[in-house]
Amino acid sequence: MIFGLISFAKAQENTVGTIAYDPAIYAPGFTLIYPHNQPHARLIDGCGEVVHIWENEANRVPGNSAMLTPTGGMVWAHRPAEDSDSPIIAGGRGETIEMRSWENDPIWSFTLNDSTGRLHHDFALMNNGNVLAIAWEKMDSLEAVEAGRNPENLDGGALWSERLIEIEPDGSGGASIAWEWRAWDHLIQNFDSTKNNFGVVADHPERININFGFIGNVEPDWLHANGIDYNPQTNQILLSVPNFDELWIIDRNQEEMGLAWRWGNPEAYGQGTSDDQKLFYQHSGIWLDAPYLQNSPDFGKIGVFNNRNPGAIGPFSSVHTIAPTWQESDSAYAMEENTYLPVDFDWTWTAPVPTDFFSSGLSNFERLANGNNLILAGRQGEILELNAEGDTAWHYRVPLQNGVAVEQGTELGTNANILFKARRYPAMFPAFANVDLEPMGSWELSPQPLESCLPCELEVSIEVMENEYAIANVTGASGETTATWSLFDAVLCDGDTLIFLDDENPCQSNLDLLVSGDFVTLTVVDEQGCEASATFTWTETSSINDLYGPQVRIFPNPSTGEIMLVGLPLNASLAILNTAGQNVWMEPTLSNSSLNISLHHLPAGWYFIESAGKRIPFILMPH
Repeated sequence: MIFGLISFAKAQENTVGTIAYDPAIYAPGFTLIYPHNQPHARLIDGCGEVVHIWENEANRVPGNSAMLTPTGGMVWAHRPAEDSDSPIIAGGRGETIEMRSWENDPIWSFTLNDSTGRLHHDFALMNNGNVLAIAWEKMDSLEAVEAGRNPENLDGGALWSERLIEIEPDGSGGASIAWEWRAWDHLIQNFDSTKNNFGVVADHPERININFGFIGNVEPDWLHANGIDYNPQTNQILLSVPNFDELWIIDRNQEEMGLAWRWGNPEAYGQGTSDDQKLFYQHSGIWLDAPYLQNSPDFGKIGVFNNRNPGAIGPFSSVHTIAPTWQESDSAYAMEENTYLPVDFDWTWTAPVPTDFFSSGLSNFERLANGNNLILAGRQGEILELNAEGDTAWHYRVPLQNGVAVEQGTELGTNANILFKARRYPAMFPAFANVDLEPMGSWELSPQPLESCLPCELEVSIEVMENEYAIANVTGASGETTATWSLFDAVLCDGDTLIFLDDENPCQSNLDLLVSGDFVTLTVVDEQGCEASATFTWTETSSINDLYGPQVRIFPNPSTGEIMLVGLPLNASLAILNTAGQNVWMEPTLSNSSLNISLHHLPAGWYFIESAGKRIPFILMPH
């Protein structure tokens, strides 16, 4: 069960595809999804319609990530659907990392799957066009024992360490390894003083204890790194290591030191106890360093999906931001009492009932351009977009059963439609500048579009009744409507009916400023967000125009600081006077017949607009 989803599903009767969508708070853009058990990657819009697809061979499946480049390329990892003869097999396994063009033409590829190692899980794009990838490195039992591994923890006969490689395209369709970092070069152990790497674990937080960590589904899979990200500003690599319940940072400016920072489980480096643990088999540690976050207070922090929090009544998942402290003077991350800072998370989200939201593996979290949070529960193929107040902007569920599209209304269980990561690319992403993003239909069978995704059929006309009132005639509306009457951008009145002459009408003071020939605009908006407008010509004059001249009008009057003037005489001067006749604002020569003015700097009171020998009074309210 996922927090906040059941009520939407019942209201819309959708169980897959887009289940909820609020365009008013949705972060505009498109989401890249690359689900397991099928070969293709798709870009979808808020209504769940596919706007682009990259097709792969039928016998290939994800292995596991896919990402877009700003120039319109798509990089993905894939492997054979049947790979039982591979030397290394475990969850998250891959084989090939490949770049395709927007048109799906292969550009380059790199493959690693042999007796020495295998690509797996994730990769990161670098600003030089290269790709950082995670690879298992197979060490035999003799090498592991010589490095200090306890032989009792070698039931699999080998140990798979981690190797980070930088893949550089060669310009001829292939790629090679330009750089590597090996966990095996940064070990420590306190098990056997006669073996390599012996030392005091607590004295070397930069090193990796070869005898720490729990074993997952496959005995040799010691670390099981499942996420990588690159920070081009700092030249640092962020690695998620769930078998240690830690995030690691490798600083490429001083890579020989080993780990520059580690966080989530200080017991992994001999500090603290299990009570100090913060991360529990986490996924998708990322830097919040996207260009659209540069003015955000979260820029440069770390985001993470925390999968297996232990709870009193059961496990639950959460998402967090973390704010490490980099000390320029020491070229190192801050520590306190031999433990890396911070002491706790910077920000946390859990469901109101925490156990209602749980994915034991996969999953990711992103902070979006408008401050919303995109959260994927990977084992349910369920994506939530929530704003800062927790309101649902979007709810999508991958409409697949073991890789095959299902009918709308199908109830899917856990692991039926698993998804490693969901990535949202903002509407202004450079790759979208000159490409076709027209919707091509929903992925699910027998789709049932939400009301907010239906075509707009709203139409409006105005009927003027004997110069007494105007009424809105609305057809094709979706749900309730709101109606606004205005002159230019100045609002005159709200409501379906505009009464012309009624002293009890709260809008009458605005209508008194209209003159014959003004075009009054009616704008109607329905619950779907569709908008339609119509106009009619005003034929009434008012007493205030008789006294002060029919040209210059001010909206609103009274005002709280912002006013709009219309009907201004061109090339004349304009002044605002206080009751003492002092000039408090002036425009020497008018070049437009309308003007917006901010008067927040003036105190409340009576004022006059003076132009072309005419004065119009107005009131400035407290603001």
